[in-house]
Amino acid sequence: MAEKKKFLIVGGGSGGAILANSLTKEFDVTVINDTPNHYYWPQLLQIAFRNDYSNLYRPLSSLLLKGVNLIIDKVKKIDLQERTVTLSTNKNLNYDYIAIAPGVTIDHKSIEGNEKLVNQFGDFHSTPENASKVFNVVSNMKKGTFVVSVGDPYHRCPPSPYEGILMADEVFRLRGVRDNINLVLAVPYPRAYPAETFNEVLEPILKERGINVMTFFTADKVDVDNKKITSLEGEELSYDAAIVIPVHKGPKIEIKPEESINQDGFINADKLTNQILKYDDAFAIGDASTSANAKTGVTAHLQAKVVAKRVLGLDAKNTGRTNCPTELGFEKGTFVISDYNHPAAKVPANTINFIMKRLFADAYWDVIRHPEFWDPIFDVYFENTQPEILWKIFK
Repeated sequence: MAEKKKFLIVGGGSGGAILANSLTKEFDVTVINDTPNHYYWPQLLQIAFRNDYSNLYRPLSSLLLKGVNLIIDKVKKIDLQERTVTLSTNKNLNYDYIAIAPGVTIDHKSIEGNEKLVNQFGDFHSTPENASKVFNVVSNMKKGTFVVSVGDPYHRCPPSPYEGILMADEVFRLRGVRDNINLVLAVPYPRAYPAETFNEVLEPILKERGINVMTFFTADKVDVDNKKITSLEGEELSYDAAIVIPVHKGPKIEIKPEESINQDGFINADKLTNQILKYDDAFAIGDASTSANAKTGVTAHLQAKVVAKRVLGLDAKNTGRTNCPTELGFEKGTFVISDYNHPAAKVPANTINFIMKRLFADAYWDVIRHPEFWDPIFDVYFENTQPEILWKIFK
C-alpha cells in the first residue's frame, strides 16, 4: 500500500478542522494550532449582550477525527518553495500539501487610542474578556450616548456591528433605560449597510428602533480623555461609551516568498481555487486569505470543501457564497446571502431566521466533527438557498 502524502494544516479553526476531517482517508493529516481549544467566535456577541458563554469553545482534539495528528504550537515560518514549516521550537516539518488557515490578528493599536478604549468598554471581535466588558457596560449604563463605530470595513463577520447595536438596543429597552440613551452606528459606507440590496432590509429596522446612523465615518482616532472619535473623513463623534470595530490583519507568521502576502499580512490566494500564487500544493482558506469574500466561518467551511475536492482531483471552485446569519434583537433575524454573481438577497427579518441561527450555533461542533453526516445536508441547503433562487422569491 502506497504511503499517504503529508497534508499540513496551519490553524484549527472552522476551515482548518473541517478540511482535516475531510481528508483523513486519503492523506496523512497534521493540524498545527497555537491553542488547545477551538473557539466559536460568533459567541463573543452573545457574551457581550447576553453574558452567554455556552458555545464559546471546545478542546480541538475532541473535534478532530481519529487519525488526524494535532500539534499545539505556534508556527513561526512557512517556506512555500522549500515546503517547510518552522515551529516556535525551531522544529521543521515538511509536507506534500499545505493549507494555511490561522485566522486574523486583531490590531487595536492601528487606530490611535483604541487600545485604551477597549480597556474601558471592551469589544466583541477580540477576546471573551473584552466581550465581558461590553456586557458590564450595557448592564449598567443609564443614560448618554452609546456608539458602535467601524474602523475596519474588512472585519470578521460583516453584519456584526449591526447585530451589536441592535442587541444593545434590546438590552437597554429590557432594562427600561432606552429613552435616556442615544444609540449611534458610525460606518464608512454611503448607507447603513454597504450592500445596497441588503441595506433595504436593514436600514428600516435601524430607523424603527431609533438608532442614528452616521455614514462616511471611518474611525481613525479615539480621544479617551475628551470622549471623542475622529474619522478619516474629518468628522467628530462624542460618546459616553463606545466600541470601535478594530483593524484586522493577517497572521503573525513569516511566509516566504514575500509576494505570498499583501501589505496587511493577508495571504494572496486565488478567489476561485484558494491556491497561493503559482503553488499547486499550497492553499489559504478562511479569514487569513485575500480570497475570503467575507470573513466568516461559513466562508472558511465552503473554501475547505473546495480545497478538499481539488486535492482529490476534482475541478471544484468557490462561488463566493455568503451565508451570514444576522441577529436583530427581540428574537428576529435575517441572513446575508450572496455570491460572486448576485448581490445580497432581500431576506426578510423574522423569528424563523433567528431560530435557524441559534440552532446552527448549537449544531456547530457536530458539523465539524462529522462532515460525512452534515455535508449532504449542507449541500441540499446551499443548493436550495442560492442567491439566484432567493432573488426570485424576495423581490
